[in-house]
Formats: sequence, structure tokens, C-alpha cells
Amino acid sequence: MNILFCLTPKSDVDFVTEDASLFKTLQTMERRNHAAIPIVSRKGRYIGTITASDILGCIKTNFNLSLKDSADFPVTNIQRVRDNQAVSVNAKMEDIVDIILTQNFVPVVDDDENFIGIITRKEIIMWLNDRLQDNDSDIK
Repeated sequence: MNILFCLTPKSDVDFVTEDASLFKTLQTMERRNHAAIPIVSRKGRYIGTITASDILGCIKTNFNLSLKDSADFPVTNIQRVRDNQAVSVNAKMEDIVDIILTQNFVPVVDDDENFIGIITRKEIIMWLNDRLQDNDSDIK
């Protein structure tokens, strides 16, 4: 199955651009209680993933647990522990099952590395559940 059937398009994804401040990133994550969101370049390419843990570490190290100066601190200056592995739009669902075990979402990029959306762990679980149900009905 093609991953586009489970894709949440970029227009429906909360993300920040590379020039977003730490404060703006926090606001974006807080709006819908996200633990992690993609970072996208001004040209639309996937850069990486910023997590709440990355931000907390940055605040502790750089601002002594104060957000006073965070509006002028670019999100790209935050040290990230790891970025979510992205997949090509041409990937198959079977290709991302192992990836989703260690990430909340899988960023999807086109052939030019442009960010086009994400596939969430929930979507993968629903797809796997549908496959299990299909197999159960084939057995009966």
C-alpha cells in the first residue's frame, strides 16, 4: 500500500521554519500539546525534528530556566538529540513499520527532499489493525 493513503499533508501539520525562535516553537508545540514537531527550511525542505526534551535542555543550558531571551534564539541553534527519519513519498507502508517504533511520526519528503507531510504512529497502527482484520476474515 502506498503511504499517501495515510499521509497528513503539510497544510495540516504543525511545524516550524528554520528561522522560528525558541519561543515561537514552544507556542506551536503547546497549541496542540505536541511532544515533537518538524523543522522545515524556508525552501520547504525537511531539516529535522525538535522535541520538548531538546527545548528543555536548551532552556536549562542557555537561559537558566528563563524564557526571557528565547524570542531571539533560533530553533536551529537548539541541539537536537536525534531527528525523525524521513521517508520518500514512494515508500510503502511496510517500509516504515520499523521506523515508527522509535518515532511518534515519520516525515515524508518528495524526490527533491521537500517536506510534504507526516504519517503518525496512530495511522500505522490503524493500518496494521486493518491488515489483521483482513487476515482474520480470510481464515474464517
